Amino acid sequence: MKIGLVNAMGLNSADAMLEMELCLLLQKSGMEVIPIIQSEIGSAAIVNGDFSCIVADMTVEEDASRALSEMDMVILIKEATPRAPHGQPDMAREMNKNLVNNLVKYSKRSSVIIYISSISSLGKKLSKKYEKDSLVREKLFVEKRLLKEGLRWNRKYKNQKKIYVFRVGHVMGNMQKQTRDLQNMLNKGGEIYVDADGDLESNVVHIEHIVRAIQTCKNGKTNPGVYTVVNSPQWSWKEVIEYYAPKESLVQFYGSSGNNKKSIVDMIWSIAWRVARTQKDRLVPLLTYMSEERNMQVVNKHLRGESKDAIKNLRKKAGIQLDIFSYSPARGKMIPKIELEEMEEE
Repeated sequence: MKIGLVNAMGLNSADAMLEMELCLLLQKSGMEVIPIIQSEIGSAAIVNGDFSCIVADMTVEEDASRALSEMDMVILIKEATPRAPHGQPDMAREMNKNLVNNLVKYSKRSSVIIYISSISSLGKKLSKKYEKDSLVREKLFVEKRLLKEGLRWNRKYKNQKKIYVFRVGHVMGNMQKQTRDLQNMLNKGGEIYVDADGDLESNVVHIEHIVRAIQTCKNGKTNPGVYTVVNSPQWSWKEVIEYYAPKESLVQFYGSSGNNKKSIVDMIWSIAWRVARTQKDRLVPLLTYMSEERNMQVVNKHLRGESKDAIKNLRKKAGIQLDIFSYSPARGKMIPKIELEEMEEE
């Protein structure tokens, strides 16, 4: 089976490492993987001696027809974005429209098409930061367009194309930047403080899990549709951190969401405010006879002196703070199952 990996972003994509690791793991599983790259320069960034590649602009019909003619499966890794390098929302939308149309039109009549989307498509249900995100809107457009075009071609032209949308979680893998960043934070060993709710579902997906999901689609074991692809069963943040932390480490969690627990930052501000209130009777008579500018100098100096040690100690414990720690658990149909023990063996 030949698999074409399409990256509409080309060389500038942060998803290049995802594509490279997918190439290696899919090839290891016995599939023939052919990256489809926009330019010769882009091919140099993703292809080594073990891979052949096709240079083609998938928004152009002639290129798409040539690139997809022998592909049994097509995987779209990254859509055009309304941000750099494509810049304008209208330009990105037009590129994605042509991209999706060509993927469906020129793929084989019985091909499998997979779009690697993101759990960010859940929008504000996942995190408030995604409520008005332009990238989220573009991902949703590609998802809907791909499903609609696939259904239209199957009905009108009697095709048997199978369309899948993978809303993948926070990808972890040997070649992924966020995995290396997390490991660097944890490698100090000893006591590790994490500003997260350890029991909260993490939305993490190991790249091996994505490969297995692709395999189930290839084998026809999963019905076409939209799927949330995270470790299944879900890993908690406690399981993720303990998996990557050195074995001799002592991990402590300060839940920043749920269970009414305060984050490290909240605790620092609480101490400063408590110190200020307890010293109110002593400060007010003194400040009455001072200018406003002098008032601020005295208050700041006083707070620094009274709360310095307590705040310093807490900051030492601030440890690891990541935006994704506060995301709500991703929902939707999950595929396939990967047990914790299986992951550890690999």
